[in-house]
Amino acid sequence: MKLMRFFLITLTVLSINSYANQAATDQVKFANAWVKKPMPGMQMTAGFVEIENVTDSSLRLVAVRTSFSAHSELHSMIMVDNVMQMRQVADGWLIAPGSILTLSPGGKHVMLMGLKQNMKNLSEVTLEFNIEGIGWVAVPADVRAPKI
Repeated sequence: MKLMRFFLITLTVLSINSYANQAATDQVKFANAWVKKPMPGMQMTAGFVEIENVTDSSLRLVAVRTSFSAHSELHSMIMVDNVMQMRQVADGWLIAPGSILTLSPGGKHVMLMGLKQNMKNLSEVTLEFNIEGIGWVAVPADVRAPKI
């Protein structure tokens, strides 16, 4: 009887989680997610993705998290006195209805600091994005060697 109860509770939790992820993917689509394999000795790297808003109203990407880094932040690159600088984005980014927010090298990106594991042998990791009003959405991302 205890085993049956455990099974039913587990099935209910899985169903709720599946529904939550399905609702999120009905509103946003993620494509081309990848994380740059860090250079030897480096404890930070960057992540990239395309996020499409498939709704009729604006959405806001407000945060990112991972299980493999101590800190995860949304960052932008801006020009200051003819020098490109990286800055954390406090309020996230608005994604207009029907548009795609592109996080790419040299522009908006995810900064992953304090890597907890050696990503050298990993081929895939999970990035979790928090979309205001939707919640956290887990997105698989390829680990790719940096282009030199």
